[in-house]
Amino acid sequence: MLDKKIIAILVGVLVLAVGFVYFGLKDGELPATDDPAAIVYYWGDGCPHCKVVDDFIEANNIADKVFFEKKEVWSNKANANEMSRRAQACNIEPEGMGVPFVYGGDGKCYVGEPEVINFFKAKSGMNTETPAETQK
Repeated sequence: MLDKKIIAILVGVLVLAVGFVYFGLKDGELPATDDPAAIVYYWGDGCPHCKVVDDFIEANNIADKVFFEKKEVWSNKANANEMSRRAQACNIEPEGMGVPFVYGGDGKCYVGEPEVINFFKAKSGMNTETPAETQK
């Protein structure tokens, strides 16, 4: 009798844990951080310039050297809206916005393959050049 109660409790806890994980990671996205100091790399699925940046990040083990979130924006409206708000905060006009795009965690934004790669080079210690930010 006692064993059945313990099993029922364990099954209940397991069901709750799975539910929290499922709803917390819904749509395949990790919960967004509201930390203004967080570095966020926005990209688009199928974007050739983003592919170049991704290949650079992988080839140089940037993710081991720089903590950043990676968010897809072409098929995720919430991520696209977040990127748009961050671009506006950096005084980037809509026509100047695109991917790849990095919110640098310092209130600065970087748009386009060269700027984003230079940003990650500088943050990872690959060079001492400060990347040119788009605006602000």
